[in-house]
Amino acid sequence: MKLYKKTLILISFSLFGLIAILYGSIFAILLESFGQLETKNATRDIQRVENALRQKVAQLNLVTGDWSNWDAMYNFIAGENEQFVEENLTDTVLTNLKLRGLLLIDREGEVKAGYSFELAGESGQPPRASWLERLTPEHPLLAHDSRNSLTAGFWVLPEETLLVSSRPILTSGGGGVMPGTLIMLRHWDEAQVQELAEDVQLQVRFHRLSALENSRVLQAIARQLQDEPDQPAIKPLNEQELAGYHWISDIYGTPELLLEVTMPRDVHREGRRALGYLLGSLLLVGGVFGVLTVILLERLVLRRLARLSEAVSEVGKSSDLTLRVSTPGTDELSDLGASINGMLEDLEKNAAALAQERETVERLLLNVLPESIAARLKVDEGAIAELFDDVTILFADIVGFTPLSLRLTPVEVVNLLNQIFSEFDAIAEKLGLEKIKTIGDAYMVAGGLPIPRADHAEAIADMALAMLDSVDHVQEQYPEEFQIRLGINSGTVVAGVIGTHKFIYDLWGDTVNVASRMESHGEPGKIQVTEATYERLKERYTFQDRGMIALKGRGEMKCYWLTGKKS
Repeated sequence: MKLYKKTLILISFSLFGLIAILYGSIFAILLESFGQLETKNATRDIQRVENALRQKVAQLNLVTGDWSNWDAMYNFIAGENEQFVEENLTDTVLTNLKLRGLLLIDREGEVKAGYSFELAGESGQPPRASWLERLTPEHPLLAHDSRNSLTAGFWVLPEETLLVSSRPILTSGGGGVMPGTLIMLRHWDEAQVQELAEDVQLQVRFHRLSALENSRVLQAIARQLQDEPDQPAIKPLNEQELAGYHWISDIYGTPELLLEVTMPRDVHREGRRALGYLLGSLLLVGGVFGVLTVILLERLVLRRLARLSEAVSEVGKSSDLTLRVSTPGTDELSDLGASINGMLEDLEKNAAALAQERETVERLLLNVLPESIAARLKVDEGAIAELFDDVTILFADIVGFTPLSLRLTPVEVVNLLNQIFSEFDAIAEKLGLEKIKTIGDAYMVAGGLPIPRADHAEAIADMALAMLDSVDHVQEQYPEEFQIRLGINSGTVVAGVIGTHKFIYDLWGDTVNVASRMESHGEPGKIQVTEATYERLKERYTFQDRGMIALKGRGEMKCYWLTGKKS
């Protein structure tokens, strides 16, 4: 695919991706903000409805307060004004007050006067029995303990819901002994709810507690309000409306009426419209930006880059490093052309120095291997070996490493081995010994090769003693218990380089095998040496005679424990 098409596709996908990410981020942020604002407005509207309800109650309280402080009523309850009812509690007066009922009850709970009205304009009837049978002396509407006592609110009965206000009867001056109670009741029906809805310009409904059993939605709302009683529950109904719910308590302080206020989702609709405008603007700006970007890239970059590519191809086909590309202008592409010309000039110079570099590589190879070995490796792919008559070999092995590795994680196993073997490597380098290899948790080191030395046995002995101290040092840093077992032997070995792709310098011979047996037949925390090594070191190191041990393939062999260095 041409660079032009790749650029066009990349810019298109990048723009649409960025627009999608930007729109998605703004959509989530703004929609959440609009949702919070919508909830805030809905909560405020519910509060407006509740305030309007309180005003309804306050209006009835105002009438009740005006009537309860009246000398004529006070005297009637006290038995001194028998004409009070006929003169004042007429159908016209009570109908004008829009009352569902009125009760005058003395302190003993006896109804001195009472009326109920089924419909406005009808004559008063005796109080309903359902009212009177509930008005015990302990009822909140009768239990007034002070002259300023007031009980008002909703009285929810099985057959009807009433707005009620109750005050103690006092003299016109607000004094007296509270001989009784004045109770005024208003019917809370659909007409009253509709009047409330018109006052607040919202759709309002009241659900009785018993009606919740028939609606799963209202039951869910009730559970939500139970978890957060101080906050109204807000539930979107559709894209146009949402509903808010809050409990209205009765005169007993018990939630009995579920207020439902339906409100238009003006904020939500405006938010959606604003987001639509935002998306259109982003697409328009992105499209214009993409077209301008492609045009500018084609004229300023892609076309010139194609010419530069053709010029470089011509140089490559001709293999003539003296050719140069044209670099008009002063921008980055011009700098690239100049860099290519500089590269061609450097290649021309480097080609002349390539033969000299080959000679340098030859010299470096001689630094890695002995000259004779290196020379033979160039022409002979077979194995190369040398015989060393007098060397000392040391094998070391971590005792109990297999069960230890099962208790540790792979990373912990590698870290432990790396720490131990790194310290061994440092000791070997300090003593001038040759590390041969590691196999799992085993370590092999040799003294006296590839460069012979007379003190190879002493150096290996010092290495072994230092390794014991090193393992003890590492042991202090780990909770796991482990020890090292060491074996040493001296004698003749064959050393050489094997392999065709990855070279390795290794040792062979009976001396190596016996050194390995010394380690495998040894004991944790000890250094076992053969008699050959013992004879070389007995004058300068301390030993403990172990006696004869049986070695596989060798029979009985006398062995010693190396315990230290003589002072």
